[in-house]
Amino acid sequence: MTGIFKNVLLISGTGRKVGKTSFACQIISKNKGLSLTAVKISPHFHLPTNGLIKIDEGNGWIISEETNRHSKKDSSLFLQAGAIKCFYIQCEKEKLSTFAENLKKILPANSPVIIESAGLSEIIKPGIFLLITNNINKSKNNSLSPDQVIFSTGKKFIPNAESFIFDNEWKQIK
Repeated sequence: MTGIFKNVLLISGTGRKVGKTSFACQIISKNKGLSLTAVKISPHFHLPTNGLIKIDEGNGWIISEETNRHSKKDSSLFLQAGAIKCFYIQCEKEKLSTFAENLKKILPANSPVIIESAGLSEIIKPGIFLLITNNINKSKNNSLSPDQVIFSTGKKFIPNAESFIFDNEWKQIK
């Protein structure tokens, strides 16, 4: 998967519980009505829950579509925030680069996409890559090169979700 995907806003974090999903949901909510697709990529495999429909699977990965709008799972929260479609992908970290071509098959080419993933930033070049952190020291030492570091209390963010809009590509309003 090469090139720049201007319709993809990629969100990673410096750890668990830093607010990645909350921030993604805020951006989705602020961009309602744009036929936005959300994707959650996890390196951990879990048993399928009610509402997950398996679309494809390969060696070390599973793509499912989330249809349950009423659970507390991250993928369901994306639908509740206003995403028209949400995919939950389980992919072993070492398989992520070979899996990327399969991801390309399910993503719309010109509509906005938000992806929450820890490892995808090393594989694709999104329109905007955000790194969420709750610790200023962690963000300075991180080997990733985000377009913007977002400082988080878990619910409040600087800069905030209103700073990111989709107008044929993801843009940050300064």
